[in-house]
Amino acid sequence: MDGNKLAKTITKAGILLIENGAEIVRVEDTMQRIAKAYGAKVADAYATPTLLIISISMPESTALYHNIKRVHMKNVNLSKIDEVNTLSRSITNSNLSLDELDKKLDEIALEKNYPTYIIILGAAICVFGFSFFFKGNLIDAIFALIIGIIVKFILELLAKIELSSFFNNAIGGAIISFLAMIFAKYFGSNQDILFISSIMLLVPGLAITNAIRDTVSGDIVSGIARATEAIFVAVAIAVGSGITLALLGGII
Repeated sequence: MDGNKLAKTITKAGILLIENGAEIVRVEDTMQRIAKAYGAKVADAYATPTLLIISISMPESTALYHNIKRVHMKNVNLSKIDEVNTLSRSITNSNLSLDELDKKLDEIALEKNYPTYIIILGAAICVFGFSFFFKGNLIDAIFALIIGIIVKFILELLAKIELSSFFNNAIGGAIISFLAMIFAKYFGSNQDILFISSIMLLVPGLAITNAIRDTVSGDIVSGIARATEAIFVAVAIAVGSGITLALLGGII
């Protein structure tokens, strides 16, 4: 077994997991599982939201094989996480060769995300449901649904030009505040319910969840990093919506 190639393939699996929003415990466990499945005598994996390190030793050699990769968080795709997770746990039973594993990981990486219209539809349904959760009526829910469609469409456009997530969330917060004020003033809906329901699209729920889980699991660095990410998202939302309310609140 080529130790260098194994280390690179293991890192590829870890990158796929982190880039799609997996928690650190899962990433490290998956990397170690793959290493052991292909005969590694010792496998040490270290992961943070921005860095992956794997170190393995093979029974037939005294050499240590390492691989280090910088990771950039892309988006959240639980489907890809599930596929890599399932693949890593089926290696022993399926007798996959290392080349076949590497090819399957490439196939998962190249899979397209859900179509934009599905993402927008999902966002609209979520906002519609949150309106009732926050005790709004049907009119509030309909206007919240419209806001959800508009905001998600704009955020998808912004994602294509790769703006900073801080600016994306600030712009999203500003648009939600503006539309909530417009619908409340001219159509008689509840501004607070529209705002709270729609802002749920931007709330970093996965980052908060992963921060708590990583911290509880002892991955303090990752927990702090993800908690900081969640705080910056919250600040961005507050800045965008706050500026809009301050500038237009007395006009609209």
